[in-house]
Amino acid sequence: MTSRDFTDYIHHIGDRTGLFLAVAAHTGARRTLYPGSYLDLTPSYALPDVTYLDSDPRARKAFADPAGALALAGLHRHYPQDPEITFVPGDYTRTLRELPEARWDLAVSLYAGPVSEHVTRCLKPGGWLLANNSHADAGLAHLNPAYRLAAAVHHRAGRYRLTTGNLERYLQPKASPHPTREQLHATGRGIAYTHPATAYLFRHAPHGHRRTEAPG
Repeated sequence: MTSRDFTDYIHHIGDRTGLFLAVAAHTGARRTLYPGSYLDLTPSYALPDVTYLDSDPRARKAFADPAGALALAGLHRHYPQDPEITFVPGDYTRTLRELPEARWDLAVSLYAGPVSEHVTRCLKPGGWLLANNSHADAGLAHLNPAYRLAAAVHHRAGRYRLTTGNLERYLQPKASPHPTREQLHATGRGIAYTHPATAYLFRHAPHGHRRTEAPG
């Protein structure tokens, strides 16, 4: 495979560079971990050091020769240094257990299942989790005492914007009460919230938990 495999996939799903640029600006993250990444290389356009993890053979093949990924990331990067890219093959529900603890600043969970429940040990205290709710992972993170909501991410007219005010209105179900962890796992689907967002940014808070983080 060549760098075209990455670009074809990015064109198919939509370019998420703006999302990762907004998250990078807000968090100051350097090391990023992306379980279930498949061929989405756009984090490396915004963040200088990204570890991708996926079990799909096409992802393994695409990352087997890192030259194509590095060249593409270098062409589109929004930071001064050369990109650093690592690929870890395997199912994240098992492979994340083998990675170092407390090494990464940011973890990404997009359309990949309950990443939040497996990636916590890899995040530094005070690190960040970016999650959407396609497979209920934002809901699972909301219920997890290791995380607190820090921002809601909105996507309008091709631009991404992070909201840090009035966070208590987010992740409130239209039909109360909020499903339990077991119920979310049983359905594998996100629920409808009164104020939905494109994605949610959580802060890793292993020694205490608040549902939301105050602005600033």
